[in-house]
Amino acid sequence: MSGVEENSESNREKALLSWVQQFAPYGVLTLDPSFRIQGWNHWMETHSSLSVKEVIGKSIFAIFPEIAERGLTPPFERASNGEATVLSTTLHHHLLPLSAPKHEGGQDLMRQTARIAPLLSNGAVSGIIVVIEDVTQRERQAEALIRQHRRQEILSWILAHLLKSETPWKSMRQLFFKVAEHLDFDSFVFYLRDPETGVLTLYEAGGISLHAEKDFENYPLFTRLAQSREITHFNSIQNSVESDYSPLKNAGLASAVGVPLFANDRLLGLLCFASSSRDFIATDESDLLMTIGQYLAIAVDREKTSELLVAAKDKLANHAQDLEQMVEERTTRLQETITELEMFSYTLAHDLKAPVRGMIGFCNILLEDFEKELTPGVRRIVQRLAQTPHRMETLILNLLDFSKVSRQEVPLSRVEMQPIIENVLSMRGNEVRMAVTVNSGLHAVHGNKELLKQVIANLIDNAVKFVETASPAKISIYSEVLSENSPSTRSSPLLFSASEASPAVLTSVQTEGLNHRVRIWVEDQGIGIPAEIHQKIFGIFERGVNADLYEGTGMGLAIVARAMQRMRGTCGLESELGKGSRFWIELPSA
Repeated sequence: MSGVEENSESNREKALLSWVQQFAPYGVLTLDPSFRIQGWNHWMETHSSLSVKEVIGKSIFAIFPEIAERGLTPPFERASNGEATVLSTTLHHHLLPLSAPKHEGGQDLMRQTARIAPLLSNGAVSGIIVVIEDVTQRERQAEALIRQHRRQEILSWILAHLLKSETPWKSMRQLFFKVAEHLDFDSFVFYLRDPETGVLTLYEAGGISLHAEKDFENYPLFTRLAQSREITHFNSIQNSVESDYSPLKNAGLASAVGVPLFANDRLLGLLCFASSSRDFIATDESDLLMTIGQYLAIAVDREKTSELLVAAKDKLANHAQDLEQMVEERTTRLQETITELEMFSYTLAHDLKAPVRGMIGFCNILLEDFEKELTPGVRRIVQRLAQTPHRMETLILNLLDFSKVSRQEVPLSRVEMQPIIENVLSMRGNEVRMAVTVNSGLHAVHGNKELLKQVIANLIDNAVKFVETASPAKISIYSEVLSENSPSTRSSPLLFSASEASPAVLTSVQTEGLNHRVRIWVEDQGIGIPAEIHQKIFGIFERGVNADLYEGTGMGLAIVARAMQRMRGTCGLESELGKGSRFWIELPSA
């Protein structure tokens, strides 16, 4: 090696030694074979508060006699024999009694890892080097993680236990033993609040003698604590001069922490853990107890709420049973009333036919047999009088039809629509048959043949009647399949009997295909119906605009609506004034 290279190597070594001496983030000290200090870097000066001048040439065991007292001289002896040793915090905590940078949790001494190794020169031990690293913060962080893990573990156990328990307030002793495994507590008291009186009652206690337990049965201090909603610490109890602390002192307790139990802004009770061996309870311990108290409060509230819910369900079930019986009785009375009304309307309409026909007969006699005796004025009066019974007879017949639709049995089955329409048209004049166009391939429905004949007849008669004067009627009939039911245009359905409220009993063959609906349209080009009366046009005696210009009783569409209701179908229309109408009926597909 040239002189330049040697000089460069020497400079690097000096620079390294200077860095170790001044800036190294760990302690470095060197000893001679007799354990006298030869080197002492800036880190050692800072953390030991001893300068280089105070330690150079002195035995390390003289400066730090604790090394020998703690039995840590063998690593130095092994280093003088050429063997290196590492001291860990797990076994030794520290090598030199140096102060920690921050005093936390009552730990004043620095935690260290130390390496004690020989210094070799030409293969022989020329001294000893000691390297010390401050691991206080790292150890504290590791301990904090361990505490956090243990805390999560105990919270998980308590939460699972409370969730499984049907009566969580009866699990306090098991809960206490689990907490005592983690924290240094040896006593507890647990209160529950009576929801009716509001009084805190001692429910359970542990670690306290029976004689001392009596003092806690009615303890004003804990009553005030529960109302405060704040977690409260009682430290150095035996040294306290507070008179309220007497029960705690008599029980031999040194410290305690009380946690009020609240859920949904309601006081449920109080939980207190205590220790007879230590005077101080750390903040992280009280935080854990607060969380446990919250878990317990929620569990107790859940159970109390469940009890109230069960009681409410029983009460509701009894009320529902009474209500169901009341509804059944009222439904029966309503059904009887409806039946009586239907019978009355049928009887009335039937009985009125005779006098109406009598009036028509007498008018005809006057016009035919006494024609010469009647003056022209009287003749006109008799003619108008004869027209009135005819209209009344039509109304009576319609009422009878409506009553018949409401009262007759309605068996449902597959119905082909094409023959139904052909049958209706065959009973009309040629003019009507020519006005109606029926699309081929009408879909079959699940309904009643006789009722469908009446529905189609009424819709066709309605379309033929309501056209402009001297205008021919044009009617189209066609069908389509829908995937779901449609609401009826009529907002207030007609009354129907209780037996009609439930679907008809159908066999599996009959119900096949009922998930689809068939809508049959009867479309005309008549005078149309204004939108404001669409929802009432299917009512009894309801008529459209210009009703006085067209004969009718207002019963035709009411019969359609009632018939569709009896067949479990719906009906409706689409129409604008002056633009014709599109009436539809809808039934399950067959």
